[in-house]
Amino acid sequence: MISNNNFNASMKKGLFISFEGGEGVGKSTQINLLKQFLVKKKNKVISTREPGGTKEGEYIRKFLVSGDKNAWDAYSEALIFNALRREHINKLIGPAIRNGEIVLCDRYVDSTIVYQGLVGQINRKKLLNLHETYCYNLYPDLTLFLDLNPMVGLERTKNRNNKNENRFEKLGLDYHQKILDGFNFLYNKFPKRIIKIDASQTKDVISDNINYHVSELLNIND
Repeated sequence: MISNNNFNASMKKGLFISFEGGEGVGKSTQINLLKQFLVKKKNKVISTREPGGTKEGEYIRKFLVSGDKNAWDAYSEALIFNALRREHINKLIGPAIRNGEIVLCDRYVDSTIVYQGLVGQINRKKLLNLHETYCYNLYPDLTLFLDLNPMVGLERTKNRNNKNENRFEKLGLDYHQKILDGFNFLYNKFPKRIIKIDASQTKDVISDNINYHVSELLNIND
């Protein structure tokens, strides 16, 4: 359990990689493929997601990603996501990193900054302060931004296994274009941490691209 308000970098032995992007960009597929690649390279890997990641987080997730598109306003969402993220770090992400594992996370703080901040119009500094104060100011070592035309992404979501998780998809194409613009804004602001991946390619080509960047980070030789 992490007890202080700053994640101790000296205790950080593993690696933290997040996957970001709009709806239907293929994050889950690519996380699974990267996990397989890293395990073959003899790495300890866990995959997780937000909202969720813990027993409690998975229970609350269904209320956030399902149902009425107007069920929550951006401020309520931001507070809930940060509460769940703190528990996620305490119970899963933090211990795994300290144990030398590689953590692959489907969405993290960048999604909050984009969805609730840049699009939901919450002041970005307020969200950054929440993250610093309550989520240990912990950022991924690498963020893979899967870039895809939102029209294509929304069409893909129609083939999802869990079609009940469609609350954000209901918000329309204009909303999702703003989401894409938001991720591009963060990509341009943090080019050393965030790598943009063309998600319009085949899943194997995307996977090869991701494997290349992660291998460089880990200094893995084929």
